[in-house]
Amino acid sequence: MIEQRTEGLFCKPGDFYIDPIKSCKNAFITHGHADHARPGMDNYFCTPETAEIMRHRIDRNLSIKEVKYYQRLKFNQVFVTLYPAGHVLGSAQILIEYENKRTVVTGDYKREYDATCKIFEPVECNTFISEATFANPKFNWGSFDEEIKNIYKWFSKNKIKRINSILFGYSLGKSQRIINALKKKYNITIFAHNAIRGINKIYSKFGVPNLETKTISTKGGFYDGIIMMPPGARKSKILSNTHPYKTAFCSGWISGKHKDYDDGFKISDHADWDDLIKTIEQSKAREVILIHGAGPILRKYLNSKGIIVSNYTKTNQEDKSLQLSMFNE
Repeated sequence: MIEQRTEGLFCKPGDFYIDPIKSCKNAFITHGHADHARPGMDNYFCTPETAEIMRHRIDRNLSIKEVKYYQRLKFNQVFVTLYPAGHVLGSAQILIEYENKRTVVTGDYKREYDATCKIFEPVECNTFISEATFANPKFNWGSFDEEIKNIYKWFSKNKIKRINSILFGYSLGKSQRIINALKKKYNITIFAHNAIRGINKIYSKFGVPNLETKTISTKGGFYDGIIMMPPGARKSKILSNTHPYKTAFCSGWISGKHKDYDDGFKISDHADWDDLIKTIEQSKAREVILIHGAGPILRKYLNSKGIIVSNYTKTNQEDKSLQLSMFNE
């Protein structure tokens, strides 16, 4: 039902691609991150939330058909249904039904509760095409609420020393999740980069609260709040107006100190090892295909359970897109 082509994952009976990396006629998009939602497609199909994000980030005049969650769409010879993926606002798993077979393409997903997007919903299928970004037992996220508490403690120590606190998180999804939690629990002031503030407006439009932020001015005086910036802005001239400061990066890739940052907080919008296994088991699929990561340990584990596992080979263009996702979103 799904094959890999140079353009990306292709559904032949439906004649459409999923998160294509090259131009094509019809593209179903799982979510709005730049390594999944690219310009150059004739027609896009995605949730209303993702559509709004893509219009904001790519082009207001994109040809997009908005598809709501659970809306069963007949597309050529197949049926397509979108289910919440829990990754960011509007993120979706794509269920494709054809000749009594069910295939799910997850896109990126997480299982933790997130107040800023719909929670992941397990979908049973025959073939499960899953991301494998963190497919290693060493990746275990722990408590999100505890990490938010650690961020507040870090900020409080800096404030006492009159040191500015600069927190780096992806501008779509990660920043909104963190800002929402900090505002709700501690009601502190957040100064945010314009890339983040623009996405905040979209989240607010779809009913997500606690995202009020202030602009980062050139006058300084940020001790009483946290400065939120995307990782791609870590060398921005904006930082020259914020001395003295401490930096921290929120990511599943790091915890503690990092070569580019003073500190790190383990917060991810992807499934960790335990949740990858849990999700695959809940799908009841007997065939699993891993993308966005080779996952050799996960593959070995699933094979021991009688589940057939394979990988789609990544292209150099996809490798570059993954780097974009990790460090510049």
